[in-house]
Amino acid sequence: HLGCLRRWQRSVQLGGSNHPEERACENRHLVCNVCKTTFDLPPQDRTTMMAELAGVSPEMVTPGVLLITRRTGADSAGAEGARLNLALRAFLESKAAHFREAVYVLTEIRPARERGDGSDAVLGVNLSRRLEAAPELSCLKGAISEANLRRYSQRGVEVLWMNGGPVEPRTVTAMCCIQSLPQERRNELLARSPSVWSLGCTSPSTDSSEDEVFVFCGAMDGILSLAAEEASHSRRTATALVWAGFAQWSRAQLLGEMARGSWGWCRAESTDIPEATRAILQPHGEAFWNGLRHSSRLAWAPDNEVARDFEARFARPHVPVAAPDPQAEDARALVQQFEALLRGSSEAQVLRAR
Repeated sequence: HLGCLRRWQRSVQLGGSNHPEERACENRHLVCNVCKTTFDLPPQDRTTMMAELAGVSPEMVTPGVLLITRRTGADSAGAEGARLNLALRAFLESKAAHFREAVYVLTEIRPARERGDGSDAVLGVNLSRRLEAAPELSCLKGAISEANLRRYSQRGVEVLWMNGGPVEPRTVTAMCCIQSLPQERRNELLARSPSVWSLGCTSPSTDSSEDEVFVFCGAMDGILSLAAEEASHSRRTATALVWAGFAQWSRAQLLGEMARGSWGWCRAESTDIPEATRAILQPHGEAFWNGLRHSSRLAWAPDNEVARDFEARFARPHVPVAAPDPQAEDARALVQQFEALLRGSSEAQVLRAR
C-alpha cells in the first residue's frame, strides 16, 4: 500500500542518527528488505522533511544567521562526572562544552562533500567561548605572522582569540565590525581581499545612517587590514575576533537539530557582534547567551514527532541538588588546557594564562 510505504520510509528517515555520514549508510527507505529491489516511489528529500518539521525554509540557512543552543550549564556532567577519571571527564566535557550556552553565527556555505547526505556544508563559529591562551601562530592555518600581528597592534587593532568549535581546531576565521570607514574606502579594501565578505547582518532601526555597523568575515590578514583602517579613521582601538576552529553541519543535519529543538535561531543584527565582544570580556562570557536565550527575536521549531522522540530518548532525569563537585574547577582548567593545546598553544602559554 502507498500509505504503508510512505509511513515506513518516514519512520526510517526520522529514526536513527542525524549525522550525515551515518545517514548516507542507511538505505532501508530506498530498497525493499525482502526482494532487495529499489522502491518505485522515492522517499521525500530529508532536507525538505527536516525543514518542514522545523518550520523554516532550507534556504533560510545562510551566513549571518545566529544559532542559540537550548543547553545550559546544568547539562554538564555534574555528579555523574565526579565519578569519572579526571582526564576522561575533561575529554568528554571538552566535546560537550562547544554546544553548551553557545551562540553560533553562520559564516559560510560550502558545496556538498562526496561523503555525507548530499546537502551542502554549513560553517559557523561560537561567539561565546574565548581562548584563555593565545595560540602559536606558526601552528595555525590561515594565521598571519607574529611580526605582522605586532604591526597591526601598533596600528590600533586588538585581537581576541576565540574557540570557534570542534572542527579543524587550527584553522583560522576572523571577523570585525566597521562603522566609521567610508563606503568608498570599504569597497576598495574588499576588492583587494577576495577572501573577506560581508556577513549580511540586518541593521536595527536607528535615527542616523552614521550609526550603522557593517560586519565582515574571512581571512585573518584581510580582516585585520580592515580593522586597522577602521582604527585609523575612528581614532579608536578596533577589535577583531579571531577563531581557531569552527563548527560544521550538513544543511540537512542542521535542520534536523533545529527540528528536534536543540537550536533557536534568528537573523544576526549588526549590533550583535559588538555586544558579543563586550560580553566575552566580562568575567562570565555566557552573558551574551543569557541575553538571547529567551529573546522574542528567536524562532523555535513547533511541536513535532522528531522533537518528541528526541526528548523521550535523551531527557535527563531530575537529580536533586548535590554537594559541591570537588573536581569541577580542576576539570574546567583541564578542558581549557586541552583546547588550547589542540589549537597550538605551548604548555608555557597555557600555564601563564592560568
